Amino acid sequence: MSSDGMFTRCPACEATYELQVQELVEAAGVVRCSNCGKTFNSLAFLFAQRPEQDRSPLRGGGMPPLLGHRVFLQQEIPGLDDSPVPPARPKLASDGEDEVVPPDDFAAASTPSRSGPWVTAAAALLLVLAAQLIWLIDLPAQLSPVESQGPMAPQDAITLVARDLHPHPSLADAVIISATLRNRIASSIALPILEVRLYDTSNQVLGARRFKPAEYLPAARREDRRLPPGRDLPIILEVLVTGSMPAGFEFRYLRDT
Repeated sequence: MSSDGMFTRCPACEATYELQVQELVEAAGVVRCSNCGKTFNSLAFLFAQRPEQDRSPLRGGGMPPLLGHRVFLQQEIPGLDDSPVPPARPKLASDGEDEVVPPDDFAAASTPSRSGPWVTAAAALLLVLAAQLIWLIDLPAQLSPVESQGPMAPQDAITLVARDLHPHPSLADAVIISATLRNRIASSIALPILEVRLYDTSNQVLGARRFKPAEYLPAARREDRRLPPGRDLPIILEVLVTGSMPAGFEFRYLRDT
C-alpha cells in the first residue's frame, strides 16, 4: 500500500493496522482485531498516518462531502439527441403556391382511425362484466352445503384460561396442578383424556401421565362428561414426581373412546 494509505487502531488493545480498500468495504468498515479479537468499526478509529499513542482519530463534520476531481465525465447521454431541430417549413406546391389541404382531408390523412378497435374492446369488456355479474347472482345456488366432518378434535375446541403449578403441601415428591379448561366453540363437547407432561427448567420432559374424565372431574358431576359451549371447567390434579421437581407442564387432549 502507498504511503498515503489509511490506518486504524483497535480501541481495546490499541493494536494498529494498515487498511486495504477491500477490508473497508467488506462489512461497511466493521473489522475484527486479530490481537485481542474485538470487533469494532474501523471508520470510527481512522487515521491518515500511522497513529501515535496520543493521536486522535479523524473526525468529520457529519455532512456528506462533495466529491471533486472527476476521473471520467460522460459527454452525452445515450439515446438523447439535444441538437437543435430546425423549424418546419411549409411544403410548396410544384407551381410555387402553397398546397392547401381541405380540413376534412387533413384530419383523415394525419390521424388514423382508431375507433374500431376501441369499440370492439369495450364491447368485449362489457360482455365479460355481464357474465361475471350473472355468475355472482347465481353463486348461492351453485354452492352446495358442506357436510359435517364429525365432532371437532378436543385440542381445537378446548382452550386453557388459567394454570398453576406448585409443590404438594403434604407430599415431598408430588406437585399440585390447577387449571381451568374452556369450551370455545358453539356446541358441547365430550370431555377428553388429559395427558399431562412435566418439564424441567431446560424444557426437557421429566414424565407424563394421562387422566380420564372420571379422574379429574369433581365427584358431583362425574356422570356428566360433556362441557357446554362457553363454559369453564376448573380441575385440580395431584402428580407424583421422581428426581428433580418440574418447572412447567403442558396439557394434551385425547379422545375418550
